[in-house]
Amino acid sequence: MASNEQSVTLLRINKRAQVEALNALGFNLADDARASQFPELVKWAAGLLDVTVAANRKSDNRKFFFTVDEWQSLSYTEQNLFLLRGVRVRACGQSFIIAPDNLTNLAWGANLTIPTHHDCAGKKDLYRFYDALAETQLIAEFLDGKSGNGVTGAPAADAALGYKAYSLADGLNDDSQWCLPTMAHLAIMFRYRNEIEAVLSSIWSSASKFLNAEYWSCCQNTYAWVNIQGFDVGGQSYSASPSSKANVRPISLN
Repeated sequence: MASNEQSVTLLRINKRAQVEALNALGFNLADDARASQFPELVKWAAGLLDVTVAANRKSDNRKFFFTVDEWQSLSYTEQNLFLLRGVRVRACGQSFIIAPDNLTNLAWGANLTIPTHHDCAGKKDLYRFYDALAETQLIAEFLDGKSGNGVTGAPAADAALGYKAYSLADGLNDDSQWCLPTMAHLAIMFRYRNEIEAVLSSIWSSASKFLNAEYWSCCQNTYAWVNIQGFDVGGQSYSASPSSKANVRPISLN
């Protein structure tokens, strides 16, 4: 029969193995992480954990996340203490904010290959690539001032980077770092579209739903092919003409 010391040692070994397994899925847990969190983290890694309302408190810019019921249970005075940023999605081990607005009719940029971009052509990590902000900034910086096919600069990336959910005129400056989503983010958004749109409709309006149209990502294939997500039938493909027009749904990773 195992002694108490042996049992404690075995529990520690098992817990360490669980932490290592969760970290292999993309989490960053320390060995002293609470085991009570593990079931929730497993759900998060395997699919959708939750969709909540992202809000910042005007007085100190502190971030809050509410369920629809929690937000609607607040009085008008209580709600007025906050400014809404968007919808937070926690799914597939990722957490990001989706803006409540569609930015429409934007070109991606000139038909130019960005030398140092993350080339998604034939990459097995296409649906595990989440470095959206850095990639969007790279697009905007490289295409700044460059023209081609009737397009100057990077309209889609610039629009995403410059997006604000609210401004100082509303009581607080939106300091979120908005950007274009990667194809992996777009896949999550389409997969859980119904759950996301339910929150958007309840808190904003049906106008905040996704369009049944194509959305730009920040991902690019070799030869300037740009990856897009169709929200009409769900297909993912590429546009051989970055100068064509599509839509942008900004996201924030913070």
